[in-house]
Formats: sequence, structure tokens, C-alpha cells
Amino acid sequence: MAAIRKPAVVAPAAALVIVLGAGLSEGSDANQRPAPTLVRARYLMGTVFRFEAPVEGDGAGVGESLESALDEVQRLETLLSNWRDDSELSLLNARSGQGAVPVSPELFEVVESALRWARLTEGTFDPTVEPLTRRFRERTLPRSSGAIGSPIRGISSVVGWRRVSMDPVRRTIALPEGGGLDLGGIGKGYALDRAGRVLAVRGIHAALLDAGGQILAMGTPPGEFGWRVDVADPEDRNRPAYEFLLRDASAATSGNTVRPGEIINPATGAPLAETLTATAIAPDGTSADALSTALFVMGPERGEAWALHRDDLRVLYLKPAARPGKAPRFTGTLPQAPERHLLIITSRQATAHRSLHAEIR
Repeated sequence: MAAIRKPAVVAPAAALVIVLGAGLSEGSDANQRPAPTLVRARYLMGTVFRFEAPVEGDGAGVGESLESALDEVQRLETLLSNWRDDSELSLLNARSGQGAVPVSPELFEVVESALRWARLTEGTFDPTVEPLTRRFRERTLPRSSGAIGSPIRGISSVVGWRRVSMDPVRRTIALPEGGGLDLGGIGKGYALDRAGRVLAVRGIHAALLDAGGQILAMGTPPGEFGWRVDVADPEDRNRPAYEFLLRDASAATSGNTVRPGEIINPATGAPLAETLTATAIAPDGTSADALSTALFVMGPERGEAWALHRDDLRVLYLKPAARPGKAPRFTGTLPQAPERHLLIITSRQATAHRSLHAEIR
């Protein structure tokens, strides 16, 4: 279907939210009607994937390309989901303690990325928490439960990214007995990156890919500086709290205000009780997804200090307002744009990697 472009809301994993608004145009009237876009959406990986791209002329080719990108996400779901007993990931987890298991190139790639970020974040992002997430998924933990925030004994026997062995020559993965991998903190971002590659191969270099609140912005809409993104209020995901324009980068938010106790601290094995959200902005979806989880686990003080040392990351923490009716409190490495101005974040190719650049217009 054709649609007038709307800014996406970045929020903790839950239902997709889109609110009305307009972007910032290059040398054009601020009231100018945005160019129409074509939208395709599908329920995948436990959320709504919503892809849109500008339409110029006949939109049939654009629509086919968006459907092909969604087909790629659907294919990846059969590989990476730990909610499906027949997925490649579930079959790998079922063979924990049985030695090296040959895996597909996609599963090997995403696990390799997950372990890389586990190492760089000193374990605050750790895909081996699967035995714990499975345990907490099987029961309901109310916000007041004493189990939230309480350490779990004996977790070192099953949790720890260093216990995973990978052989890039044979393309195998070996898990310790009783261990397992949960790619819920990186899989959607990886799927967005793969979908973006499908679009790029088909000649589409401007698109907004939304995976239930995680955004991958490709290029820019015609005549504009970027795709407009709103970060949701931590207490009301229907209310935008912080906005910016995004270009060739991804934004992901982690928090427990929607489902308290969903995010586990790998160091203690216990669900986190903090009421806040952490938004990571990175050059690609895989990194943004993993880092939003890591930054939430780190907390504002440690997370902001860690992010300051990286040129490929921006972080925004939002805490509930001190008083009803007030705006959420924020901290991080993103500046607040003055009224009637917008922050623009874009990634650019550096010597050996892509870095992020921010400007205010």
C-alpha cells in the first residue's frame, strides 16, 4: 500500500508504534508534503517488521523488493529463533555437550558477532544466557517479585560466552553441556542488516526498516536529510520523548518497562529491575541490537563512560519523569537539539570501519 511517510518510534521490544510527523527537508518549505512511500509489513520473529521505501514512478518493483526483503527475514526466523523447536538454533542448543556441530553460514555469522560484542562489552551482552531466559520465560515474574535483581547461584556452570567454541574452517559451534544460545538480543538487528542487503542488491538504497521498534535507516527520503525517528517515553511507548534524523545507521532500544524482568544480568543471572531505557545508535542493526542490551545492563554511569571511547556508537538513556506531566530525564552521548532544530546522525566509512557523526540543523 502507498503511505505518507511517518517517523518511527524506537522503543523496547513490543508492538510497532508509528506516530505522525514530518522530517526536515533540504532547501524546501517545512510544510511541503513528503513524497509517498510504499509499505510492506509482516509478523515475524515475534513482532511486526515494517519496511517502507520512497516511490518514484511505478511502485511495482519497489513492492516486490520489499517483499523479498521480508522473505529473507522469514527465512532467518527458521534459523535463529529459540521459540521454534525446529529452528537451527534450537537444534544446536539441543546438542549442547555433544561436541562440534556444523551450522549454516548465517547462524555462524550471527553467533560470531554475538561473541565479539560479548568480549568487547565484557560480558554485559552475553548470548549464552539462554538457560536463564528459558527459565524465566516459563514463569511470570511480577514487578514486585523478590526474584528480580536477586543473584542466582551456580550460573557459571551454564552461562559464559567464553565457553562457546567456534571453528571458522569447519564452520562448527560447540556448546558446553547444559548451555545454550539466545539470539533474541541480536537476531532482529542481524535480520534488518540482511534485509537491507537484499534491497541494496535490487537497487534500493533509501528505505526505513522497522523491526518492532528497532530501526535501520538506509539513505534518505528524497530531498531530506534523513529518516525521522522518535525514542519513546519509558513509561508510555505511545508518546515520543526524543527525536532525531537517522541516515545509514540503526537505532535500538532496550528496557524492562514493557515486560519487567525480561533482561537478565549475565553476571548475576537475575532479571534487572531498573526502570529506564537504553537506546544504542550504531552503523548497523546487528551492533545496535546487541549494544542496546549491553548498555541497559551497564546502566547510565558505566554505559555512558564506555560509549565515550567509541566513534561508532551513540547512547541515550531515558528515565521516567521526576513528576507527573514532566518530560523524561535523559543522559548519554547525544546532544539535545534546540527548539525548531533537529539532530542528524549518520554513519560514514572510516579507515577500517564505519563511524557515526552527529550535527544539528
